[in-house]
Amino acid sequence: MERKFSILLVAISVLVLAGCSIGESADSIIKKSIAFYGMDKLDGKTIDFDFRAKHFKVKLNKGEFFYESTYKNDSLGLIKDQLSNHGFVREQNGLVIPLSQKDSVKYAESLNAVIYFAFLPLKLTDEAVRAKILRTVQVKGKDYNQIEVSFDAENGGNHYDDVFYFWFDVKDHSMDYFAYSKGGNRFRAINGLINSDGLYLQNYVNLESKNNDKSALKDYYVLFEQDKLNTLSYITLKNLSVK
Repeated sequence: MERKFSILLVAISVLVLAGCSIGESADSIIKKSIAFYGMDKLDGKTIDFDFRAKHFKVKLNKGEFFYESTYKNDSLGLIKDQLSNHGFVREQNGLVIPLSQKDSVKYAESLNAVIYFAFLPLKLTDEAVRAKILRTVQVKGKDYNQIEVSFDAENGGNHYDDVFYFWFDVKDHSMDYFAYSKGGNRFRAINGLINSDGLYLQNYVNLESKNNDKSALKDYYVLFEQDKLNTLSYITLKNLSVK
């Protein structure tokens, strides 16, 4: 009887240890990160913020979305770009203007890119996203889950072959760093938060490698640690409001 009991204890211990080693799934970490930033409570809300010379408005409602950017152009006047589930529209001084297919795609992608990056990690729940945990690493003395994100060709948009890497704090699941290769290898590091009514958006330092380093994109956190990245720009969002 004692031998059977000992065997049972060993089996339970192995199962417990195996469960601990498996850890959280990538999807679970992403969902907790979304909650960390308050992005799980945006349904039915209108979010406004400024980025550089443009004012942005975002509305999310049960799978429907509406994005808008408004800015002044010296030669064209007041420009208002709008992207929704129903397509893209540009207004110039209050009048809808016709656009070629090429220009519609270009302006729509430009607007979508700003919203996409501003609302990470929320966008990592899109249907086309495929996320997996690579490893746990240290960055600046803190432990991070490194997650690789790729996209399905069917719903992944024009850049479905892009691959992103994200570093989520093991303790609070904040998304402090990410890397991508569109337009060249880039690494973004958190540079402060702005908040309104429970929603937090991040500002970043946008960096690239020095001396055309050939390191793999997933290892850019190492270059960051070693101060081998140059600052390209600052991504600074302002005047956030949620209604």
